[in-house]
Amino acid sequence: MRFLKLILCALFLRAALLPLAAQPGPSPVHFPTVTSYSLAKAKVTLPAAFTGKRNLLLLSFDADQTPEINRWVTEVQSLSRLDSGLSYYLLPISQQKNPLYRWWDNSAMRSDFSDPQLWPRVVPLYLNETRFRKQLQIPSDRQVVILLTDRGGNVLWRASGPMNPQKVAALRAQLHS
Repeated sequence: MRFLKLILCALFLRAALLPLAAQPGPSPVHFPTVTSYSLAKAKVTLPAAFTGKRNLLLLSFDADQTPEINRWVTEVQSLSRLDSGLSYYLLPISQQKNPLYRWWDNSAMRSDFSDPQLWPRVVPLYLNETRFRKQLQIPSDRQVVILLTDRGGNVLWRASGPMNPQKVAALRAQLHS
């Protein structure tokens, strides 16, 4: 029993000291090829459609994560104004749905993202979420995930969860490296 407590304590400490947030992802991780439609109704195949030398991908897995994504968007928009080689995309992730549901969901998102200038950057992905997360080595859908990729979709940096000064500083450092 004492041995089991020691193991559990060690696992807890390891998890506390090595969080996913702001840690470089295991390499190599590559954004999988997916085709969808942006909220601007344009067909998009990622990562081929990435327009930046580097691309920030803001992944959300639940509508309740929208406020956290919005906080990241504000920071990311500021960063992209300072770096012409940086593009960003909002990627709400959902399980595969029928076309009527996707239409309804996308219409609701257009209301949530009321600025039509943002619509080309919002690309809802309806896919096998478990497989998608496994391909990107994302252990859980409980937090937003921020990925920095190159034009080809290779993951250069990642963070998950709420935005905080440490994650922003780590992102800025990665962008300047």
